[in-house]
Amino acid sequence: MPSRNLLSSPLLPVLGGASLLALLAACNPAADGKPDPFVADTPVAPPASSDAADAQRSPTSAPVLSGLVDGSSAPAAAAPDVPPSCSSARAQPERIREAVDIVVVLDNSGSMSDEAQSVEANLNVNFAQILAGSGVDYRLILISRQRTSSGQRTSACISQPLSGLAQCPADQPLFSDRFFQYSVEVGSHNSLSLLLDTYDGTQADEFELAPHGWSEWLRPTSKKVFLEFSDDDSRMEAASFLSDLMSLAPEHFGTNGSPAQLVWHSIVGLAQKDVPTEPYLAAEPVQDSECRGNTVFSAGGTYQDLSRLTGGLRFPICEFAGYDRVFQAIADDVVTRTGLSCGFPIPAPPSGQRLELDKVAVAYTRGDGSGVQTLGQVTDPSKCGDDAFLIRDGAIDLCPQACARIQRDALATVDVVFSCASTLILR
Repeated sequence: MPSRNLLSSPLLPVLGGASLLALLAACNPAADGKPDPFVADTPVAPPASSDAADAQRSPTSAPVLSGLVDGSSAPAAAAPDVPPSCSSARAQPERIREAVDIVVVLDNSGSMSDEAQSVEANLNVNFAQILAGSGVDYRLILISRQRTSSGQRTSACISQPLSGLAQCPADQPLFSDRFFQYSVEVGSHNSLSLLLDTYDGTQADEFELAPHGWSEWLRPTSKKVFLEFSDDDSRMEAASFLSDLMSLAPEHFGTNGSPAQLVWHSIVGLAQKDVPTEPYLAAEPVQDSECRGNTVFSAGGTYQDLSRLTGGLRFPICEFAGYDRVFQAIADDVVTRTGLSCGFPIPAPPSGQRLELDKVAVAYTRGDGSGVQTLGQVTDPSKCGDDAFLIRDGAIDLCPQACARIQRDALATVDVVFSCASTLILR
């Protein structure tokens, strides 16, 4: 089984959207001399030091911090000599819809009969209707054996409205503008290696409809979303698969140093939550227990690792009767994203004032209410990390690792506060 300590991997791409609150200043001291990053002339008390107090803090009550550090977080408490902050401005994120290519991998082994039928029914109806109603520009690519009149029940045949087929079973797939199928048998343990072998047609589909592999159907600027359905596990490790995939097609999947928008959702044999159709999130640990109510052979640890690495969701495959809610959750993740920038312009100070750039304060308030983390300023990109920012080219730039981490938090806020000092000469 691969290592579980994977959340810090540089493979982790930008998955999820985040709300970003940027408080940028142009200078004016408060009446009592205390800094106020939010409303001019309103004093702000220093933040409480306890985690409980952080969890209760409103997003409009971020801590005022200062200090220049290299490669480490800024102090958790406000410095006692922070100069007065400036009056605030607010930037709001933009809601966007992204083009997305969805690759569904369906295990065709003999134990997948009920699951395969449920996947087929939900792709034909629920998923297609949800995506069509959203207005998102999508393609769905199915990697699974075609169900013909003599085919096994664990194969899949997709009909209208998603594909061009009027009815199933059918002798071969019929593509549409939105749907493509690479007909190949997916076994209990080979789905990851099979994805790599079929990408460029090294292993051909049985009807020779895509001589250059399923790569023919990917679009260069689309987000890539994978859905794995299996009651077993892969023999290939998650990190190795991602590395090989990126090496095979960096134009689609990025590189280790510059990951693309890739998300892996797993519908596998892990145990159900108290609410069976509620997903496990990326931050939750790998589940070793298997789900109840159906025969499974593994909790799918490798696929779980892939979901954790890429910010994806994990569902129990035993809940095949509830796949409509699974597809709804995944479609919601595909349809609505938050577009935001990880760079914030430095404002011009008013006459007689200068910005103290070594005292810029950046604080990330976690969307789950678990507290506030300060980001430290680094002076060299080589010292960047997931808790740091840079000042360069007239802007505050979150380090790439910090940007990716915060963008995965759908309810996050980030506060940027400037301090000013007088340039007047007193006589």
